[in-house]
Amino acid sequence: MTRKNFGNFVAYVATVTMLALLPARAQDATEAQSYVQSNVQSALSILQDHSLSSGERRDRIHTFLLSLLDTQRIALFMLGSAKDTASPDAIAAYTEACRDFMVANYDSKLGGYAGQTLRVTGATQHGPGDFVVQAQLIDPNAGGKPPPEVAFRIIADDGKLYIVDANVEGVWLAVAERDDFQGFLAAHKGDVSALTAHLKEMTSQLNASAA
Repeated sequence: MTRKNFGNFVAYVATVTMLALLPARAQDATEAQSYVQSNVQSALSILQDHSLSSGERRDRIHTFLLSLLDTQRIALFMLGSAKDTASPDAIAAYTEACRDFMVANYDSKLGGYAGQTLRVTGATQHGPGDFVVQAQLIDPNAGGKPPPEVAFRIIADDGKLYIVDANVEGVWLAVAERDDFQGFLAAHKGDVSALTAHLKEMTSQLNASAA
């Protein structure tokens, strides 16, 4: 499945509207920035911990990412209207497969920035408990090149902050994946079980490439 750049304003507003479904406790932009700075940097530090074997490193980063991502919310967002007609068993199997795929995908994306340092540069609030935190990835060996820009969509739910999307190289991952998922479902007559099997295959490929 290919990724398209959905970083334009209209697509982003649609994402904000569709993902912000659950009640949130009011939290400020400073808290969201601190959350990103601390936790994303911790993830990068795990990736560069050479005292761990590759298997231990992957297990630790996967566990850590699961604590940061609101996988249920993201999975249902990416499934779109298919969630209204699929059986509860099909939804349960899909959300589990989607969770594993998301973690492997984030692991793959972060792996490309191992050895770099995250520097949060600001945050924009789009509603109560709804923030986009902007950051840069500082490479000590960049040789003066401008640092790449990244961003994280943060939602507060029941007093806890979660990452629900990330912008890497101009692409909002959940938005792009949602488009890909919808394309797959359209080509497979809306078969959520087929999408689940496809996600498991892609997850296996991502894990194999990271091994």
